[in-house]
Amino acid sequence: MRLCALLVLLSVPAWATDVLRGRAPIRGGAASLTDGVVAFDGAAWLDATALMLPADGEVVWDLGAPTTLDGAAIQADNNDDYLVELSDDGLAWRPWWRSGAVDGPGLQTRSADVVGQGRFVRLRAVGGDGRYSVSELEVFSQGHGGSTLLRSKWIPRHPLDVEWSWAVVGAWVLLLVTSRKLPSRLVGLLGLGALGAAGALWRDTALGPLDAGRVDFIRAAVAAVAFGAIARELVARHSWPAHEGVVKGTLGVAAVLGVACFLNLGRPQFFDAGRGQPTFLHHYDMRTYYPIAKYFPELRFDGVYAASVMVVAEDRGGLEAMANLGLRDLRTHEGTTVGAARAHVEEVRARFTPERWTAFRTDMNYFRHAMGDGGFLGSMNDHGGNATPVWFLLARLLFAWTPASDGVLWLGVAVDASLVVLAFMALWRGFGLRTALVGMTVFGAMDFYQFGSNWFGAALRHDWLALWCLSLWAMASNRPRLAGGLLAWSALIRAFPALAFVTLTLPVLFDLVLSLRRGGFEVRAWANRHRDFFLLALGAAVTTAVLVTLSVAVFGVGAWPEWLRKVQLLDRDGHLNNIAVRTYLTATRGQWLAVVAVAFALVLVVVRRERAAQAAAWGVALVPIVFNPANYYLHAMFLMVVLAREVPGIGVSVSGRLRWLALLAMCAASWTTSLGPDLGAHFRQDTIIVVVTLVVLAGLSLINPPAPGVAVGDVGGSVPKS
Repeated sequence: MRLCALLVLLSVPAWATDVLRGRAPIRGGAASLTDGVVAFDGAAWLDATALMLPADGEVVWDLGAPTTLDGAAIQADNNDDYLVELSDDGLAWRPWWRSGAVDGPGLQTRSADVVGQGRFVRLRAVGGDGRYSVSELEVFSQGHGGSTLLRSKWIPRHPLDVEWSWAVVGAWVLLLVTSRKLPSRLVGLLGLGALGAAGALWRDTALGPLDAGRVDFIRAAVAAVAFGAIARELVARHSWPAHEGVVKGTLGVAAVLGVACFLNLGRPQFFDAGRGQPTFLHHYDMRTYYPIAKYFPELRFDGVYAASVMVVAEDRGGLEAMANLGLRDLRTHEGTTVGAARAHVEEVRARFTPERWTAFRTDMNYFRHAMGDGGFLGSMNDHGGNATPVWFLLARLLFAWTPASDGVLWLGVAVDASLVVLAFMALWRGFGLRTALVGMTVFGAMDFYQFGSNWFGAALRHDWLALWCLSLWAMASNRPRLAGGLLAWSALIRAFPALAFVTLTLPVLFDLVLSLRRGGFEVRAWANRHRDFFLLALGAAVTTAVLVTLSVAVFGVGAWPEWLRKVQLLDRDGHLNNIAVRTYLTATRGQWLAVVAVAFALVLVVVRRERAAQAAAWGVALVPIVFNPANYYLHAMFLMVVLAREVPGIGVSVSGRLRWLALLAMCAASWTTSLGPDLGAHFRQDTIIVVVTLVVLAGLSLINPPAPGVAVGDVGGSVPKS
């Protein structure tokens, strides 16, 4: 209802306090400066809504008569100064309001209550970086109640945002008016009309300008559509039951759109400097991971930036010319300069044979060409390659035998995409179609992974997630050995899935403690109750032994201690783009340990009656609490759709639907974190949203646990029998 009220507000013309609204300038500028169409604060300085102003230009409006004014607002480039002047005759001008530069990126709104009188209004840029742009100027008389710029930031402003808002309302209305009680032909006609409207909206979205703010809002809209589909099945269940085909169709559309949002709606996110055109390939990421995988014996975990410096230095007359260039020392993760790290740079260079150095230079020059030297060297303030030796072992199979090229990187992207598709299919096969559709929506509609990139375009970024998902399918399909092997493989790639072993083991240990306290403990009876857990552990142990042995054989015994030290450095300190309790919600180590203890106790209570797949999914809940993960690792939240416990061919309970609604609400709420320019606040709010969602999911599990007998003997790793 709140969204409907907002949309009604949008559809009503603003009352006439903005005296410039709809007036075309009599000199300079364009009508778009007063059309009421504005961007979100933080949009690009040349957003589609903005007009570039020449440095010596002016825009003049005629109000038609002398008018008493009491305020103004402008949305313009953040680091520039704009002057609004008044005149009685259009010739003699007097200053009225100077906006000044403000903090925050891109277009930013500023306003002031300032009294004046005049017939003519003039706008000029009077200071800044020489690149001036304005999206909207508003001048008020008798208050600013009709301001578009000063409306709540929650109200959609951009025309595309308004279209998507109406699409959400339209989807909800379709879901409400359709029912199993309606004739099938009528439902079919309504569905066709809705698909036609969706096609038109997609055309407007695909053909029009699209910035990051638009994608953020569309993700929230997609989550809202899926939310409406799930909620519809809880409304008027007996008097006007939902039409299953419409609900599934709506979820299907939301799932496709969710994945499309993950793919940035088909728009490349990156830029190939050498070709001078946008690209899907994530060179920034792969300029680190590709060379480490291929040249691990030389680069190890500390050498990729040092070797990169030497490649450029050999073309620029030596290291002396680059002495003041900043980079991160991957031995300490502290910032330094080339001059200060010179000994390390030369030591890393000495690890290469002449033949290997020539090949390395060739590969790095590919990335230099794609990124430009500025981007290539600027990326050295990142944190290097943090994947495990097992990940690099697999990446080496892709990259070791061919020189760096677009084709080789696309091969890695194709493997990654195939694994994600396989994960969605596993959700369908193991848990049901609706679980898969909701999972796809959550995967694409959440905002947590956004930090200038969704990682599509890089190789093997989602392999650990796909393997974790496949392990849940194996548990649900009564394949405990396979489940253990897949989960161990996932944990050996990104470490975080190891927490699933914790949530699988806790109930088994809890049962052991209870059995000992009751007396008459029998090892065989206890082991039989948890037979599948021990089979899962066996599969995990065998897989771990094989993969670790292979990685040691290829990279040496020291690879694993080096990796452990690397991730300890990363986990030690909070970073801006973390979504983590330790970074943003606790001030001391003692507070953090208390939160961890409470979280483990709560998870134990929740999972002790869960089936294995759901217990393993609860491992996701511990990731932002135990570790300091970067934001994109919280993409794992989509795995928690299995908590609904859908039974293929039967359906899902009310409490299961509530779990889905919580996850979809999480996605919609994550959009709100992108409305402000402060990235620290953005990720702190994301952390709060994640924690609140986890608490809600835990509460639902405590209020409505599995029915007695459903999970007896199937907790902590035991798989439900089909």
